Amino acid sequence: MERNSIIWLVIFVLLALLELVGEILGNHTLILFSKPLLMPVLAIWLSRKTPGVRRFFRQTIMAGLLFAMLGDIFMMFTHGDYGDFFFLLGLGSFLATHVCYLGGFFSEVNLRNGYLRRRPLILIPFLVFLAGFLNWLWPDIPEGMQLPVAVYAVVISTMALSVVNLQSQVKDLVFTSLLSGALLFMLSDCMIAVFKFGHPFPGARIAIMASYILGQWLIIHGVAERLRHFPQRP
Repeated sequence: MERNSIIWLVIFVLLALLELVGEILGNHTLILFSKPLLMPVLAIWLSRKTPGVRRFFRQTIMAGLLFAMLGDIFMMFTHGDYGDFFFLLGLGSFLATHVCYLGGFFSEVNLRNGYLRRRPLILIPFLVFLAGFLNWLWPDIPEGMQLPVAVYAVVISTMALSVVNLQSQVKDLVFTSLLSGALLFMLSDCMIAVFKFGHPFPGARIAIMASYILGQWLIIHGVAERLRHFPQRP
């Protein structure tokens, strides 16, 4: 089974490289082929790494990957006459991904027993960043998108905090992988917002996808390690 999981990891890496090459070359065929397959392959890799595990934590992460796949597909069609419609569909899909992830993380360590209760001041940098980022971007967001974007920003910050809440409750390797992945996922989402709402920057698409792909893999790697050590809820 371990060898089988390595094969799927290799496939994931190859698809990631194809997607990034597609972004660099502006080759939409490569992107259309590789991007929708990234999250399903990552889900298969997780299933091969954690065979026989039947836990709420695992199922919520799997559901999150399914919604992420839908988000990837919708975000490929954000140009043209229906671009804003597909953007909102993608936003909703990734919102569901973050909700699944934070639900899974809080199911492992709830607020009553977690790091956030012992160190509530850790909330401050996240709140400052959230308020500052939205305040800076707000004038450029179309009125009809302001509420969805604000809700999304709150949810992604909560997802990152749900990982912070695991501090000292999971192995250091697992925590480092999960937190690094969550922050990269958050960074990718922030860059999408910056790029979408009037602040394009060189290499944006490559930076967005590279941070997203690596972030997702780090999250799923951390989840896999957690489930391998605790196939039953501790």
